[in-house]
Amino acid sequence: MNLKKSIVVLSLIAVFVILMAVFAVVSFPIAGTVYDYNGYAKTIKLGLDMSGGISAEFTVNDDGYGDLETRVDGTVVSLQDLLVSKGYTESTVTKTTSGGGFAIRVEVPDVDDPEAVLDLIGRPAKLEFKGEDSAEAEAIIIGSRHLESAFVTTDQNSQFAVGLKFNEEGTSVFKQLTTDYLNKSIYIYINGSKYTQVNVSSTIADGNAIITRDGGYTFQEAQDFATRLQSGAFGVELSVKSVRNISPTLGEEAIKWALVAGAIGVALIFVFMVVMYKGLGLAADIALLVYIVLLLWFCAVLPWVQLTLPGIAGILLSIGMAVDANIVIFERIRDEYRHSSKPIPSAIKTGFKRSAAAIIDGNVTTLIGAIVLWVIGSASIVGFAITLFIGIVLSMFTALVISRLVIKCFMPINSTSARFYGLKREDEINRQKTVVPDTVNNAEEAE
Repeated sequence: MNLKKSIVVLSLIAVFVILMAVFAVVSFPIAGTVYDYNGYAKTIKLGLDMSGGISAEFTVNDDGYGDLETRVDGTVVSLQDLLVSKGYTESTVTKTTSGGGFAIRVEVPDVDDPEAVLDLIGRPAKLEFKGEDSAEAEAIIIGSRHLESAFVTTDQNSQFAVGLKFNEEGTSVFKQLTTDYLNKSIYIYINGSKYTQVNVSSTIADGNAIITRDGGYTFQEAQDFATRLQSGAFGVELSVKSVRNISPTLGEEAIKWALVAGAIGVALIFVFMVVMYKGLGLAADIALLVYIVLLLWFCAVLPWVQLTLPGIAGILLSIGMAVDANIVIFERIRDEYRHSSKPIPSAIKTGFKRSAAAIIDGNVTTLIGAIVLWVIGSASIVGFAITLFIGIVLSMFTALVISRLVIKCFMPINSTSARFYGLKREDEINRQKTVVPDTVNNAEEAE
């Protein structure tokens, strides 16, 4: 690489870091549109402990019908889909064990309207289809046993309606129901109270039905109707154990102090690397800047990243680990230069080559641990595992690629000054070791 090319590459890296840092925090209107650009760092999704929100826990009532765990798993999926369909895309639904039975925890961060979410998840419904308009009448269709999903659709006149999809057993039961009550009314009860009644206009044998009305529903009416039906179609009966509103105050403090800790940590790393490794350390500092802006960007764009307090710990830990690989490489370069007569470029090339395997092996073992925590860890641990995983992958990239690229750019600028790179030959180190004792002895003789 010649001098001109080196300057161009270093300039491009500097421009990249500056632009990424600026676009991480600035906001501005996009010309010619009604949209605004918000810094990508501001779009990082925050977990419940960071942004506040609602946490609800439900106990599962075992009615003795079918495989309970399978139905609990289906309920978890249904709840998650229901929340996402209502716009709560950052919500999490997890299955837990409680007193030998099952429980379900629902967490919805950054909620603008807590009551709307409580209406959706805090009061699970019991859904029944009956052939008689009486609370004591026998239920023919039970939502938790027969109904698979309810959703907004359109009828043959392109008006909004409510679609129903039944499971295999529900398809059979609903076919018989629509046969027996053809051209009659059936009644929908939610939590023991009549919600509405619908007229059966045809026998439905495929398990897919559409509920319409004269004049059609508005979209909001159809969505509310479908939501009420869906909330009563969970595979198990749920009882509310607890519902908590969580304040975002703790998260605001955590973010503030995390930024302070991160800034102090990065500053100390910068100083340490330059003091210990001179020009090599400067290259590592430039690579660390690239690492930081890339880490922020990936946390903003990857859909499964949700920043929690453990996630912040993972980020701060990964920043410290980001220079570990550089230290291994630089110590190897020092050894290559010290114990041979190789010129600086050859010592650097050999140092990178011989340290790569150790760096990859060491980081892969940590990656395996992060993946295991990610897959089987609890919700509070997953945030830590994800940010640690991203940090490790980026640290290997910046150490093995960016650091090496920056050092190659330094070569045309200065390829002969061992002092600039903090390198010494063995005989020079030995001379320095002998100078100190001789000086001490001379001072003692003078006394």
